[in-house]
Amino acid sequence: MRKKRKKSLKKISPTSLFSKKNLAIFLIIFSLPIMGIFALNYLDVFQKEKQESNIDHSTQKLMDKMKKMLDDEKNRLTLEVQKNTDSNDSTYQKYPKLPPVITYKKEQEVKKTDEHFSEISDYKKSLEQLDKDEDVKITKKPYIQTGKPKLAIIIDDVSYEHQVRMIENIPYKITPSFFPPTSRHPDTVKLASRFEFAMIHLPMEALSYTKPEPSTLVVSDSSLVMQKRIRELKKLFPRISYYNNHTGSKFTANQEAMDRLFQVFKDENLSFVDSRTTAKTKAPFVAQKYGMNLLSRDVFLDNEIEKNAIQKQLVKAVNLAKKHGFAIAI
Repeated sequence: MRKKRKKSLKKISPTSLFSKKNLAIFLIIFSLPIMGIFALNYLDVFQKEKQESNIDHSTQKLMDKMKKMLDDEKNRLTLEVQKNTDSNDSTYQKYPKLPPVITYKKEQEVKKTDEHFSEISDYKKSLEQLDKDEDVKITKKPYIQTGKPKLAIIIDDVSYEHQVRMIENIPYKITPSFFPPTSRHPDTVKLASRFEFAMIHLPMEALSYTKPEPSTLVVSDSSLVMQKRIRELKKLFPRISYYNNHTGSKFTANQEAMDRLFQVFKDENLSFVDSRTTAKTKAPFVAQKYGMNLLSRDVFLDNEIEKNAIQKQLVKAVNLAKKHGFAIAI
């Protein structure tokens, strides 16, 4: 019996351990945990994607609701406006929609406001400081007895496309005065060409404004410097022959500087419109010296940036035009 039992025990050789059958079983056992890990990771990713999909779906639903609310409100307002329009007088006229207003950087808005108040405040200060004995040239406008009174309205500081579109939509003849081109407003030459009549808004030295435009004329400029600048502008704007001053409360009050400038204007066959940013302007004296016609502002329309105040200034300008035959408002 013992001998038979010994014969039944077989030796396990190393080769038999790596047989195809055993190797397959080993691989299956080894791969099961790995497959389990992958399955768990896939399940986790799937759940996250499902959650994100639900969030996106909810967000889209919320956006759709908001859009519908806005559309409903827009339709409601449109119906109200239409209803009010229908109830108005039959002579009601629909004016074309104004172009969109371009928004500017904060520093540009501040600069523009500073320029405006510099011109107004400099003029008011000059009136307060005016000596009673100071020699001031007062030019009275001739009264034109025949024909209708005329009011010229000049809009200064024109620089951008949206400003031009708004001027073009005004149903009256308005005179735009364009800044010379700079990096801040490079398109003024092209914009000015759209008008039959336009002016150049020539930057000149102010008493209190500390942020001048590039190439602003200053009282210390020589005749050659002024001549070069005016000829540059004349080349850029060949059809324009009228110039008015931007700021310039210091420059226009300086007899010598104005004398040099008017000599250039006369040589170049150009005309000057005095914006009168100072009551001490020497333009009347110099114009008389060179035998040149001088046009001067009568009314600042925007002494105050407020609708009712501007309307009052317009009425004042109209009354002056009726009294003298013509008036100039800026």
